[in-house]
Amino acid sequence: MCLATNIARRAGSASYYARLSVPKDLQAIVGKKEVWKSLGTKDARQARALVAPVLAKWHAEFEELRRRRQATPDDVRAATWEHYKAEVEFHQQQRLSLPTKAEIDGAVDQARAAVASGQGREGPIDLLNVVGDALVLKGQSEWQREQRTVRKATIEKHLAEGETALVEGWALDVIRREGWAMEPGSPAFRDLCQRLQRAELEALRRAEEHDRGDFTGKPNDPAVKAPAPNLHVIAAPGEGVMELFETFASENPKKVKPDTIRMNREIVGWFAQHVGPTFPAFKIDKKAVREWKQALAKFPIKAAEVRDFRGLTFKKIIAANEHAKRQVLSETTINKYLSALGAFCQWLMQNGIIDSNPVDGMHLGKDRRSKVRPYTPEELTRIFASPLFTGCLSEAEEHRPGNVRLADHRYWLPLLSLFTGARMNELAQLLVADVRQERGRWILHVTREGDETKTVKTKGSQRVIPVHPELERLGFLDYHTQRSAAGDRRLFPEIKPDARGHLSGHFSRFWGRYVARIGVKDDAAVNFHSFRHGMADALRRAGFRDEEFGFLLGHTQATTTGRYGILAEGDLTQRCKMIDAVEFPGLDLKHLHR
Repeated sequence: MCLATNIARRAGSASYYARLSVPKDLQAIVGKKEVWKSLGTKDARQARALVAPVLAKWHAEFEELRRRRQATPDDVRAATWEHYKAEVEFHQQQRLSLPTKAEIDGAVDQARAAVASGQGREGPIDLLNVVGDALVLKGQSEWQREQRTVRKATIEKHLAEGETALVEGWALDVIRREGWAMEPGSPAFRDLCQRLQRAELEALRRAEEHDRGDFTGKPNDPAVKAPAPNLHVIAAPGEGVMELFETFASENPKKVKPDTIRMNREIVGWFAQHVGPTFPAFKIDKKAVREWKQALAKFPIKAAEVRDFRGLTFKKIIAANEHAKRQVLSETTINKYLSALGAFCQWLMQNGIIDSNPVDGMHLGKDRRSKVRPYTPEELTRIFASPLFTGCLSEAEEHRPGNVRLADHRYWLPLLSLFTGARMNELAQLLVADVRQERGRWILHVTREGDETKTVKTKGSQRVIPVHPELERLGFLDYHTQRSAAGDRRLFPEIKPDARGHLSGHFSRFWGRYVARIGVKDDAAVNFHSFRHGMADALRRAGFRDEEFGFLLGHTQATTTGRYGILAEGDLTQRCKMIDAVEFPGLDLKHLHR
């Protein structure tokens, strides 16, 4: 091939372009007879050097197109139905996450009884706080309804106008996953997008019916119909993996918490999808466990919470992630998955269903060394000189420079973690009452007290942390005053729990995207937890030994003072001395003064 014939200038442009004729058998799929791409240079010699990889990429894409197949009507129908089912399931899971009226009323009655018996420390204030929380929880269902109403109206408008932007991402994922020869923008692609929108619209109608207590509704749209059933051989009744898991869960031999059962059900469910619906539990052996363990190394983290993976099976999620490139499970998490399956297999063995536990000896060797490092001084400077802290374009474009000054949890959580070393969830769940004065010094109280939804990693994680003087200078106490004056109970009331009820879930994903957009995160060694590591290093630089400051980071055994935040004067003085000594050389935050 003569490269010179693949280099040309376009009318009105001085730059050289790569050009290549599309093979005739692919022109209908590509939608054009020739492809062009700017080489970004006006120098002919440089253009000849740059054109080769562009041509190689095009030829590879042509070969990939030849391997792809045309989507049949049955294929599109099945994809539409799967999208409908996934959306219905999503709304149902949202509904199941809401507190019941009995739970809300019970919490209020319990608080009323506690106050009446004199158990409440704040008297009527305790009752008002709990009732306020109950109303917030009660309002979650209304908020969900409003969001669905807006989404439904938008989809109806887009369907009427022929707009497809809302679902193009999902359509592209379906095409990649199934290997269809369907180009974005083509009539077939637009038809797929339209069908996916119609499927979501039907799912939203089911959600409205469910809100009224009607669970009998079926899709009326002819585009949203279940495909003809495929007949499969299934395990004998009562011998399937998930059937026996439900028996195991009902017996609960170790008396584990319901939340653990729920998580283990999800994990064993992934295993069941891996081995297939016809796989009986008595056939679980080391080969099946070994192959699943190998597959887990390619499985993305929090796959059940990722909208793009919703409705996909275990193997299809792995295939989809080859393109999505989401972070995969760590060795520690894979071992947790194996432990969940192992507990189930132990029960199978004890009940004579299998002869031995195939998970024994299958766990991965653990690397005890921390894989997370602190942010470097250069990275900290870039973070706190970025638009989130100095002025961004809009609420939705925090990474672009502008004149909008944010003052919510996105601004304060990184600064708080920098100067306290607290974990993300510990900060996200803080109440306004958790920030208070103790002997003239402002403190943060990391505790489970005050709200039944609050959690800490261990009992020893409950602790008191003095507010660093730099946080005071930056206006954190002014922010606290604003939240108190507004009557907010939570310090960051705008944070909503994720699908698992974790307040830190959405922010964790936001932070990962944000630092990547500003050019900080380039590997798995840095994340929000890097602030915590940086705090430990800062305390070491100040001359304190690990065993001296461990309690500030929540690394000690549980104590009464840690739980209730009642500190002797000497204890508070010691903590203040440590916090006040924390500095970050090279980091200048004067520009953040508010």
